[in-house]
Amino acid sequence: MATYDGPVTLYRRFRPGRFSEIRGQEHVVSALRNAVAKDRVVNAYLFSGPRGTGKTSTARILAKALNCEVLNEGDPCNACASCISITQGTSFDVVELDAASNSGVEDIRDLLEGVWMGTGGRTKVYIIDEVHALSDKANYALLKTLEETPPHVVFVLATTDPHKVLPTVRSRTQHLEFRLLAPDVMRDLLVDVRDKAALEVGEDIIDAALRDGKGSARDALSALDRYVAAGFVGDGLGNLDPLLEALASNDAPGAIASLAALIRSGEEAREVAERLVNEMRQVFLLMVSPDIADAFGGERERLALWGQRLGLPKTVRIMETIGRSARDMNQSVDATIVLEVNLARLTHPELDDNIAALAERLTALERKVASGPIAAPAAPLPKIGAGRRPATDTPTPAPVAETPAAPVAREVAPVAARPQPVVADEVATPAPTAVTLATVQAVLAAGLPVARSVSAVLAGATATDLRGDTLVVAVRSELAKKNLLDVAGAIIGSLRVKTGAHLSLEVVVNADLAPTVSEAPIIDTSTITVIEGAHEDEVFEESAVTMEGDSVTESSILDQFPGATELR
Repeated sequence: MATYDGPVTLYRRFRPGRFSEIRGQEHVVSALRNAVAKDRVVNAYLFSGPRGTGKTSTARILAKALNCEVLNEGDPCNACASCISITQGTSFDVVELDAASNSGVEDIRDLLEGVWMGTGGRTKVYIIDEVHALSDKANYALLKTLEETPPHVVFVLATTDPHKVLPTVRSRTQHLEFRLLAPDVMRDLLVDVRDKAALEVGEDIIDAALRDGKGSARDALSALDRYVAAGFVGDGLGNLDPLLEALASNDAPGAIASLAALIRSGEEAREVAERLVNEMRQVFLLMVSPDIADAFGGERERLALWGQRLGLPKTVRIMETIGRSARDMNQSVDATIVLEVNLARLTHPELDDNIAALAERLTALERKVASGPIAAPAAPLPKIGAGRRPATDTPTPAPVAETPAAPVAREVAPVAARPQPVVADEVATPAPTAVTLATVQAVLAAGLPVARSVSAVLAGATATDLRGDTLVVAVRSELAKKNLLDVAGAIIGSLRVKTGAHLSLEVVVNADLAPTVSEAPIIDTSTITVIEGAHEDEVFEESAVTMEGDSVTESSILDQFPGATELR
């Protein structure tokens, strides 16, 4: 590795200086070493890959190998005058250009003026970083030189986005792709740097740098540098555990309070959302595929415990909900409000009618059932005085006996046995109720306890068949089918409440389906608002009219009356 004197960052102090020192890019190293050893080097290479994976370092090592005086199986010696001058950046055999800040055609022309001029070394190497940032004219100027490159010149083009490189430029190069480093390779690199630099850091700091690097060697070494300077693991950001605890226990006030504490500490709502999504991703990976999770050491154990607390359905729902909120924050006046509303939804699954929320509620019920038998409430005791003859205002006079009668034994009513509590595990679980198509049609005709928007979508549908547990519903258009499938969860849940049956929904399109007179809604034209200047091809999301005392969308009216194009 190259070393420097003075206060230099770790990724510069321990930059690879030979092909044998490059880690995680064996396919690239093998191709370049063989090309140098067998004198099969081409005139132009394109190195692509994520940042911090060694593209520029490999280009400099290739320049060393092409000018080294003492090669060792295609690897430079790193000790001759040419290798030392290239390492120190003083060699005239290597010309570098950062296309991100020098993207104009004049910059490329100035760079290429000396292409035909010789130097002291065998090969002149041009390294152009971020080549995808070149302007169109600069690309065409470079293309001409790539087509007629002098025999003593080699171009190395590096980019993080090869798809933005002109195809004509890409076709004139040999493309080598760099990859992110695997976790075990990255850990070995960090441990070697710690030992060579004599850094007194523990495994917790190595794990934190490995996590922050995310496969990039430069990012991992920069994180290690930061943690060594701070003396502890931490980036100054608040702990998310209180927020996760509130989400796990469905504590809405606690979740809002935890968010407020994080914001008071200096974080932005968008930053909190991004961190929460990243942590939930690691929790999800630890539950689904632990081998590819980026968490290590104590962090891995902490996130695994949160996976056990939250469960897979809730973890997925948190990722989806907070991910959507992070997108919505960019269009909101106050990003904090968006995040607070979504935290309330996560702590109250009944506020959402989507499949993920229903799955979470079912999972909670399954956990309660699996935790043990639940005692059913005891039957109420008989009221005091129940069974006695009610008292009257006027007492009934006793009959007058002419002669004394023998005493008669009073009849005592038997005392009812006191009801005993019933244990739930002694009661058989009732089977799902079997229903008929006529029953379902009657329930739909009477109306389901759903939102008005769901009722409006359901108004244009007709139950046509019941095959086992599958209810077949026909609609007259693909748009109506899409709208019905969007609210299928709410409809199935309401049918289960009304009929007790566990049904699934199948929606079919029948263009010939026509509503009966009883199905046709009554339109109160006095509530229709005519919009001046509106065209037939304009789409209005909520052009609402009153139909049978309810508000439905214009698309529902068009479904009920095929052929109608506008409301007059």
